[in-house]
Amino acid sequence: MENKAANAVTGTTTTTTTTTEARPKLTPAAAPTTLSGKLRAKLPGRGWMIFWGTIGTIGGLVYRDHVLTVEAKKRVAAKVDVLAKQTCGVQDMPRKITVYIMAPPGDGIHKTRHYFKQFIKPVFDAAALDYEVREGLAEGQIQSMVAADVRKKRQVAAGKASALKEAETNAPVTPLKSISDGVVVLGRIALAEVLQGYNDGCLQSLDDPEPAAAVSEMVEEAEISPKDEAALLATETTGSVETTMESDKMTASETEPTTTESTLSTSASTEPAKEAEATATTTPAPAPEPVKIPQDESYFSVPPSGLEPVGYIPFKNLTGFRNMHKKIFALFNSYDCVEYAGGAVMKIAFAETKDMEPSDLEIGKDEEPLFKKYRGPVDIQLLDKVREQVKLFVTPENIPEAKKADSEEEF
Repeated sequence: MENKAANAVTGTTTTTTTTTEARPKLTPAAAPTTLSGKLRAKLPGRGWMIFWGTIGTIGGLVYRDHVLTVEAKKRVAAKVDVLAKQTCGVQDMPRKITVYIMAPPGDGIHKTRHYFKQFIKPVFDAAALDYEVREGLAEGQIQSMVAADVRKKRQVAAGKASALKEAETNAPVTPLKSISDGVVVLGRIALAEVLQGYNDGCLQSLDDPEPAAAVSEMVEEAEISPKDEAALLATETTGSVETTMESDKMTASETEPTTTESTLSTSASTEPAKEAEATATTTPAPAPEPVKIPQDESYFSVPPSGLEPVGYIPFKNLTGFRNMHKKIFALFNSYDCVEYAGGAVMKIAFAETKDMEPSDLEIGKDEEPLFKKYRGPVDIQLLDKVREQVKLFVTPENIPEAKKADSEEEF
């Protein structure tokens, strides 16, 4: 009653209602009806899209490069396969070449080995070429090897050395050998060392130099313990080892206190001597310097078989951070190297040569900017009379056809 009176005075009416409002139910999203909507609903998130897109792109580039590389190798192998199909005599040996490789400046020799195995060796195998790989782990080794081979051939021709080794001389039957009739180099640095080796080998004396004076060897005395020294002295006095052992056993108990004192005193006195001997043994003796062979133009001569033709295969090794973009491009386009190196290997396989000209000494100059950070330019110093004896492999004008045997024998 009081509330109604108060409301009548104010002229307002209030009604209190207690109602429970129900929350609206969530309606499910409508199923996509279009094709784009259906695909969008099944796509992964943004992060997964980036991940799988990157993996797919890299995998596709690697697969593409693999397919193109295999096709390029087949094309190059088909061009030199005609040599492998040629008939060979019973006592004929396959043609053999010598391959010289060395580590590129600023990198390891594994790069050169990989280049040879991937792009050069398959062409040699397709052409049925025998080869021998010689490695120069440091600059100057290839030059020394080539000079020694040329000098050995000159000595054999002059009758100052034997063409056969000692094991082959004593063998009942002389084994057949395929004589190397070509030299292959990878890169300009290896080319320079081979040509310098030709130059040195033709100018060296045929007489072997006198060996250096023999260095006297210092004989070090063996360390003898006090107990062993006493045993040796007793052996000398008695004249037998058995009596010495018996006397040692009988006097062992009596001499224990005295021997310990003597051992301590002798060990203290021998410590400086042992240190001096240890320092003497740890310091190695200086290695004798290699004997130098006299070299002069008056000794000039060429082996009767001549100097082996030289085949140059370009090898551009990319190093450094600045060449990173080129490395990435070469990683996914290695099939270009097959065509690039295959053309140079074909020159060697078909064995067509030409005389070396002065301008040919600049071969491979385009490789020098790649290693200018590690070494200077490569200068080839070659006498004209030596250069006139050198031949280079060239691209054949006409590729010969495979010779077929008149009659095939079945075994």
